[in-house]
Amino acid sequence: MWFLNLLLVAQSVSIQDFTESFTPKNNQKLDSASINNAPVIGILSLPVIPYENFTVNGTTYIASSYVKFLEMAGARVVPIRIDHSYAELDYLFPRLNGILFTGGNASMWINSSSVPIYSPDYSAKGCYLYNLVKKANDQGNFYPLWGTCLGFQLLHICANNQFATYGNFNGEPPYTQIHNFTSAAAVSKIFTELSLQFGQQIMNIMATQNVSLLSHYHGISPSTYQQFPNLPEMYNILSIMHDRSGSPFVGMIEARNYPIWGTQFHPEKNLYEWNQVATPHFYNAVVMATYMANFFVSQARKNFNVFPQNELTPLLIYNWPPQFIDAYFITVNGFY
Repeated sequence: MWFLNLLLVAQSVSIQDFTESFTPKNNQKLDSASINNAPVIGILSLPVIPYENFTVNGTTYIASSYVKFLEMAGARVVPIRIDHSYAELDYLFPRLNGILFTGGNASMWINSSSVPIYSPDYSAKGCYLYNLVKKANDQGNFYPLWGTCLGFQLLHICANNQFATYGNFNGEPPYTQIHNFTSAAAVSKIFTELSLQFGQQIMNIMATQNVSLLSHYHGISPSTYQQFPNLPEMYNILSIMHDRSGSPFVGMIEARNYPIWGTQFHPEKNLYEWNQVATPHFYNAVVMATYMANFFVSQARKNFNVFPQNELTPLLIYNWPPQFIDAYFITVNGFY
């Protein structure tokens, strides 16, 4: 049964099953007295695509709303450019405290006969980082990862290298949608760790109010989790949503054994994007968005990688000032 009432947890589902499933494979323990209060999070950039309805000074970019989303919660940002070499990714990775994959537009695949091959820039670099995140956690280094919209889809593709991983959905123009939460959500880390009571309040808001903005042509069908065992082995589905035609898709996930989260919806837009009429900016929409940002940055504070200041300063996002484009995104940070 895909759709479960927010306030009822199915008796057949053991809370212990879900809480234990999230425990890192090496049973690492975190010292709650030791927190990194200067987290630095890397954001993977996107290619500038000619047919987009905006112009960027650069060959790759990051929408500034994602930068501010993390900064609002107390993190600094370093861009991870998709035109970085793998050696440059290897340099950045052990210095960062977490990674975010944004929404936007990018190719996932290159066709080579019937064999799926990652696109040489966005998805190849993204999945390389994804595998580094898994490896770091397996070795005892708590390392969080978040994906939104396109980044959410990328998390699935990295876990299941198949063309059929994601499908087409009627998700434009942008719209809002409530969540149908699964029983896994009520016992998930994202809705229990900061505050059980607050997490339940956020779930109630998301289940009853149109606070979640969607803007997508693709998504992950719940049936894909039945078709490909790799997906349910990797992720718990936290919510199901529906596109404009009523077709169900996965709205939110949490990895079972890793600190990885993903949302098909856009919490950052509630705070910083103003050019989509459907974007909700009312109080509870902002509360939900800030909750998501604060949760992810709280996870980055558990990572104790160090980025030496003399190396960090020239790589901080501040070195590439936002460009006011007043299009799908209000501002972007472009990189040559």
